[in-house]
Amino acid sequence: MSDDNEDLKAKMREALDRKNAGRRGVTKDGPLKEKAHGSEVVGAGPQMHRRKAGGGGA
Repeated sequence: MSDDNEDLKAKMREALDRKNAGRRGVTKDGPLKEKAHGSEVVGAGPQMHRRKAGGGGA
């Protein structure tokens, strides 16, 4: 039973090492990709809220 457990742990360690090997070129504190950019952010006009059209009554 102990050999099975050690074999499983070894396989899991190998899988984790393979997973982490692909992440070496990525920096954690690199520039974040912004959701909005360009004319959407710079010089935008005042925000305006409009209600949805339609009465919704009977």
